[in-house]
Amino acid sequence: CGLDRGQINEVVNRLRSKFFTDSSYHLLNRNCNHFTETFATALIIGDQLADQNPPSLKMYPAWVNRLAKTSTNMIDHGDVCNVYLEARSAAGMDDKVGWDLSSSKDGKSASGASQQKSGKKKELTEKQKAALAKLKRNNK
Repeated sequence: CGLDRGQINEVVNRLRSKFFTDSSYHLLNRNCNHFTETFATALIIGDQLADQNPPSLKMYPAWVNRLAKTSTNMIDHGDVCNVYLEARSAAGMDDKVGWDLSSSKDGKSASGASQQKSGKKKELTEKQKAALAKLKRNNK
């Protein structure tokens, strides 16, 4: 992880204040294994959680919390930990746009490269236009 001690503390504090409070513990829905998976996800792939299809955390064994996840699916217990959404928030990515704007190998933006190949510019959907207008209004 490329975070310094202060940034790691921020991640822990966001998790503690928003999701893993003193009263939120639940054996099936929000236990210590949920915390470790969410924390590891925020630290290891936190910068990629704004992408539309973030990668999964391959180093975290699926069997660790399998019993709790299976039991939660069978019994409705309310507030279930959503690892990716909570890790995204803990990593400070709530306000980031969900598009990959990283550079390709040739130094051009990935979206620009795909536009050059297709020959036409991508248009925003009405939903995207409305969301953009709302963001602009809120930032004034």
